[in-house]
Amino acid sequence: MSEEAQGMGMVDELAGVPTVEEIERHPMDDLLRGERLPHIWCQGCGIGTAVSCFISALMRSGLDLDKVAVVSGIGCTGRVAGYIRLDSFHTTHGRAIPFATGLKLANPEMKVVVFSGDGDLIAIGGNHFIHAARRNMDLTVICVNNFNYGMTGGQMGPTTPTEARTSTSRRGNLEHPFNVPYLAAAAGATYVARWTVLHARRLERSIYKALLKPGFTVVEAISPCPTLYGRWNRKKYGTDMFEYYHQQAVIRHDAQPWEVDIGLAGEIVCGEFVDVERPTFQQMYERLHPDVRPAEDLGLLHRPPTELDAGFEPAPLPPIDVREVTPAQVGTVSTAQVSEAEHVEMRLCGFGGQGIVLAGLIAGKAVALHDHREATFTQSYGPESRGGACSAAIVVSDEAILYPYVTRPNLIAAMYQEAYTTYHGQLAEGGVLLIDEDLVQPDPETGQRVVPVPATRIAEQELGRAQVANVVMLGAIAAVGGGISTEALRQSVLESVPKGTEELNARAFDRGYEYAQGVMASSIAE
Repeated sequence: MSEEAQGMGMVDELAGVPTVEEIERHPMDDLLRGERLPHIWCQGCGIGTAVSCFISALMRSGLDLDKVAVVSGIGCTGRVAGYIRLDSFHTTHGRAIPFATGLKLANPEMKVVVFSGDGDLIAIGGNHFIHAARRNMDLTVICVNNFNYGMTGGQMGPTTPTEARTSTSRRGNLEHPFNVPYLAAAAGATYVARWTVLHARRLERSIYKALLKPGFTVVEAISPCPTLYGRWNRKKYGTDMFEYYHQQAVIRHDAQPWEVDIGLAGEIVCGEFVDVERPTFQQMYERLHPDVRPAEDLGLLHRPPTELDAGFEPAPLPPIDVREVTPAQVGTVSTAQVSEAEHVEMRLCGFGGQGIVLAGLIAGKAVALHDHREATFTQSYGPESRGGACSAAIVVSDEAILYPYVTRPNLIAAMYQEAYTTYHGQLAEGGVLLIDEDLVQPDPETGQRVVPVPATRIAEQELGRAQVANVVMLGAIAAVGGGISTEALRQSVLESVPKGTEELNARAFDRGYEYAQGVMASSIAE
């Protein structure tokens, strides 16, 4: 047999055999934005499971994916829209449902899914939820309920069980929480179901039903938040929360919605509670107003400028300098006095979960309470507890501070590459740039004075707790001279950390101080 014939035979044998690329390809790759992975959710969080269930349900629904849109609000679950390869909208806090309503009215053939958390949907967006259900807007709502405001620090929310502890109900929640299935059913939803993310197959099946059923359909997904809610309630690992679901969840499809309240130690009743038929808002509109089409009317808003009424020109707004402050506005302290006062600006930056904001607060307290100087503290962070960009800015002065924001910091402590890239250009001439040596690669062409400190490595390998990396960096700040006395900063650390961790944090502070001093001594010797 010729070589050509042998080659043709081998091709025939391999026909239908998947390639390596096909084998390694995940079934959900078509709907997940792989370029944005890994995601920013904490270990043990259940949002990823809820997303997987949604994608599985969508893939087998038969819906035209070019006519599916996902709308999310603000919060941990609010990041879902950005990870799904569909038309997606990340809206303002509590406004996911009205955005989705507008999308649906303007595009009647589109399937619009609202995917957000209990705080965004039931608290801040609660009235929108109620009235969209009352109108029976043709929307599918997936509410991920983790019993607290996970994005902003684990505060008590509208679904926090009575007696549960949170950062704002440390002795237990006094209030009765919303029963989400009951609220949805009473307001008029046509389909209502609840599952924990432990019930992944049942959750996926309910989402599938909700996607295909006309009207306002609601699926509640009870999800663990081990980082915040779980830690406050002695379930600090995802496995602890899943064990709790396994023990407390019961399936009762015949339960009435008003019977499915969730108590701190009681049952979590799961199942399908409502499945009824009634005309949607769009169907009622078309029946009563057959001569009007909302989508066509809304389209008039998008006319090109040449079609707008002639002769109308909006008056230009006068320029405003928001930083302009006159002596009359600040009483007896003049801007000249402040500009002459010696002051220090510093910025700590990294990503959520590194304790950047806490470190900034500790520094601000050190100045105000122990050094007895003026200080302002401002913070900036994204809509997640971990993984998003965050920054803490402190201004220190012996005189009144009229403008609280940092513009030209004398010191920057960067604990993540993106944070360094964003802020290092702001460093004042002659300033000091502290970096986490293993997480930041500085640009040598800037000529900036860089003090590398492996804060995360010291915290993990020498001290055994990655969480104290921020305190290691505070020790380094004290060593390079950030305008705060070492004694004040160390005392502020000990007063601010959780009870029982004072010794660990003191060692972290001292280690950061010693390491930074060693780096500076070496650079001087060179």
